[in-house]
Amino acid sequence: INAEYMGIQTSEMVNLFIVFGIATIVSAALPPGFEFGASTSALQIEGAWIADGKSLTVWDNIAHLGITPDNSTSDIADNSYYQYQEDISLMKQYGMKNYRMSIAWARIVPYGTKGSRVNMKAIEHYRKQFQELLQAGITPYVTLYHGDLPINLVLLGDGFTDADFVDDFTYYADVSFKYFGDLVKYWFTFNEPWCMCVLGDFTPENEATKPYQIAHNVLLAHASSVKLYREKYQKDQKGKIGWVLNCLLYTSPSPRDRG
Repeated sequence: INAEYMGIQTSEMVNLFIVFGIATIVSAALPPGFEFGASTSALQIEGAWIADGKSLTVWDNIAHLGITPDNSTSDIADNSYYQYQEDISLMKQYGMKNYRMSIAWARIVPYGTKGSRVNMKAIEHYRKQFQELLQAGITPYVTLYHGDLPINLVLLGDGFTDADFVDDFTYYADVSFKYFGDLVKYWFTFNEPWCMCVLGDFTPENEATKPYQIAHNVLLAHASSVKLYREKYQKDQKGKIGWVLNCLLYTSPSPRDRG
């Protein structure tokens, strides 16, 4: 969204409006219960990388070490942290009814660990964003983790494979359910856990075994957070919880099989 940050020219904006206008048409053609929308992640669009009490993520560190191919960072990105109201206005114009976004662990629980301080500026920010989405007729679908691990979990421990990772993530999930559950009715714990386990580790030693160690902890953290939500919040908040799996399509090279 935020056209000026994506380098979209005025003539392209016209086409963008036409493309997103399809949202209403497609939604009308889908079967009942199929929700059509769009998706982003906090790391990819928010910017404001150290604003309002946010701590650093692993990707902030990687980007500032110059490891990315073009030396780009997410310091500003689409600047959506400051321009979310404009984004929501554009989504409403496009006819969008559903929006999956992620919230930043390092913004909400800056230290990242169980029992550590909650950043109330982040709570206020996201509550305002959810309220504006709902007022615009857009349902928020919220992902708790989408690639932005608080750097403290790597500096002070072993990141995804640390013995405390499950408790740390469950604490962050608990804080999120507590402060946002009256506004958010659709939760996802992790985005594409396969990618996290196989592609998203930042300490590449023990490559033969580490994906399985990460998967073990991610599965436990997912299960722990889902159990917490169902037992502590779901009855009153009446929401749903799951996670986002990436799917691969395999096809035969044989024309006969395709036919």
